[in-house]
Amino acid sequence: MDIEKLIGDNPAITDIHVTEGEPVTIRLYGSLKQLKERAHDSFFSTLFEGFLGEEKEKEWETRGSCDGGTTIGSCRLRIHVYRAFGRKAAALRILPTLSSLPPDPDKEWMEQVCSLESGLVLVTGPSGSGKSTTLARMLSLINARRPCHMVTLEDPVEYVIPSAKALVHQREVEMDVMDFASGVRDALREDPDVIALGEMRDSETMSAALTAAETGHLVLATLHTTRAADSIGRIIHAFPADRQEEIRSLLASNLRSVVSQRLCRTGKETRLIREIFTNIPATAHLIREGKETQIPSYMEMGLHHMRTMKQAIYGLRGISEKEKEKWMRMI
Repeated sequence: MDIEKLIGDNPAITDIHVTEGEPVTIRLYGSLKQLKERAHDSFFSTLFEGFLGEEKEKEWETRGSCDGGTTIGSCRLRIHVYRAFGRKAAALRILPTLSSLPPDPDKEWMEQVCSLESGLVLVTGPSGSGKSTTLARMLSLINARRPCHMVTLEDPVEYVIPSAKALVHQREVEMDVMDFASGVRDALREDPDVIALGEMRDSETMSAALTAAETGHLVLATLHTTRAADSIGRIIHAFPADRQEEIRSLLASNLRSVVSQRLCRTGKETRLIREIFTNIPATAHLIREGKETQIPSYMEMGLHHMRTMKQAIYGLRGISEKEKEKWMRMI
């Protein structure tokens, strides 16, 4: 199977699913489409030998799965290889180039957070909601404007960001660093200005990120939550009870903004929809007092670019009321 040709023939393709002996399946405009071509063992041999490498193949043989990233032609791909009923299988996500994307719909918010010198900014949402793309956009904007040192920790590296005004070091988990938490601790010894985390998976990583934000660094991170206020609770409750008051205080002081986003499709068009929370003194007080469930009330006021997901959806133009109601049910 020629991946580059497949992508070239289907410009709207977002994912390729390959299972040994089965027809290749692609995702177009949000729906799966089965092709006539079948996947053979030679495809997986090429995948490891040509793109992922021997170490990833050993990881797959030992653990039953592995992750990696590669560039094929002009496209960047995120690759997950696994086993299904004893057969080799792979999911390939095609990542758009940042230059090919339409302008970000929240330019003012984006510029505001990218101008921050310190603090924690969270990009949240379910899988496939464009979190990595938003994070890469933020890094690219900082890279184009600020002479600073950016260290990213990713699993795997999805968007390659060459140094421009900024000095950029992208580190891949299990290749360049053991895990996210140790990567953040390492980064603090590397004279960073900006630290980007591909994902905050556990309390150890969250604690390291909060420490970095508290000590004067700008920390950008993603989290798998569906609402801005839920993200705050998710972090707090990841810690044992005897540390939660401390974590509340750290979040109140250092959290700058949270966006929760979704990609919603209508026909062949995809809309990026964001809920935006900006931590102001009044909401910082709510976080300290354990009243973060009241935060959406402040978001509804529309101050400092804030809005709820409902406001984001019903504020869209060119979308029917029926379609908006459908999206509300989905989220």
